[in-house]
Amino acid sequence: MFKPFLRALLPALTLLWALPGAAQDFPSRPITLVAPFPAGSVTDNVTRAVAKALSESIGQPVLVDNRAGAQGTIGAAHVANAKPDGYTLLMGSSVMFVAKGLFKTLSYDPMDSFVPVAGLGSTAMMFLVPQASPLKSMAELAAQAKAAKQAVSMAYGSPSGQVAVALFASVTQSEPVAVSYRGIPQAITDLLGGQVQVAVVDIGSGMAQVNAQKARALAISASSRSPSAPQVPTLQETFSLPTGALETIIAVQAPAGTPAAVVDRLDAAFQKAMASPEVRAQFQTLNTSVLSLSSKQLQERMRADNPRWLQLMVQAGIAPQ
Repeated sequence: MFKPFLRALLPALTLLWALPGAAQDFPSRPITLVAPFPAGSVTDNVTRAVAKALSESIGQPVLVDNRAGAQGTIGAAHVANAKPDGYTLLMGSSVMFVAKGLFKTLSYDPMDSFVPVAGLGSTAMMFLVPQASPLKSMAELAAQAKAAKQAVSMAYGSPSGQVAVALFASVTQSEPVAVSYRGIPQAITDLLGGQVQVAVVDIGSGMAQVNAQKARALAISASSRSPSAPQVPTLQETFSLPTGALETIIAVQAPAGTPAAVVDRLDAAFQKAMASPEVRAQFQTLNTSVLSLSSKQLQERMRADNPRWLQLMVQAGIAPQ
């Protein structure tokens, strides 16, 4: 009679574990934020800006682990295969959520292998040329891309950059040579070194070069001009883009199966961290907009954004490799 009683009690005990109070002992050790792009990239900079505030918010050290390569999928695969206990988290971005549009074979599912934790920020891409380049506008770049006997070389170091390059090729009916890099810093290095003619980078990385008078910005992919670069036009001011702007959200994900109570605890900690004046100031310095989304709001945003990203990728002529 005692065993049937235990069997009947087990579902109730399981439900109790799933309640928020079950997360009271979490975390009891350091948390790792995996940045799937190299040091110096916008994702890495945002991750490090948040890590300190998150540590103070959640009461445990927060470590940053850079696992760069394959357009963020190496780091994503690492987190997807990590133990779903909330101690290993991924700092993801928009195109990573629809990585099936870039790769035929992945060791994980970009959506089903993760659970949304919190949205942190948003950014856009910037088309950058060296300061000595004769190109002064996107219209001039488009004209050169179509007329040049030798194709214009365009570097990118992120999935968003890849989409932006392909979108440029589509709207200008040109065939630039798209050059992939492990990360945005490497793309900028080769741009300044003369190995490529154009680099498509995040606004923060681009403005650092513009302010240092090493490069010139031709356009950004946002829906409106950036407050940090009001002199730089949007792509839509030069080209007709029926699918709208290309803006990337930066968000935290946990491995699928992470207990809801742990996700809720992490969600609350990230919201507190993002409310920090220091973090907001750092985001402003990084030219990244604060976009504080709860786990539920992030899930809704991804469901709304993902079809548009896939549409952009199809329109831009990107075929899974």
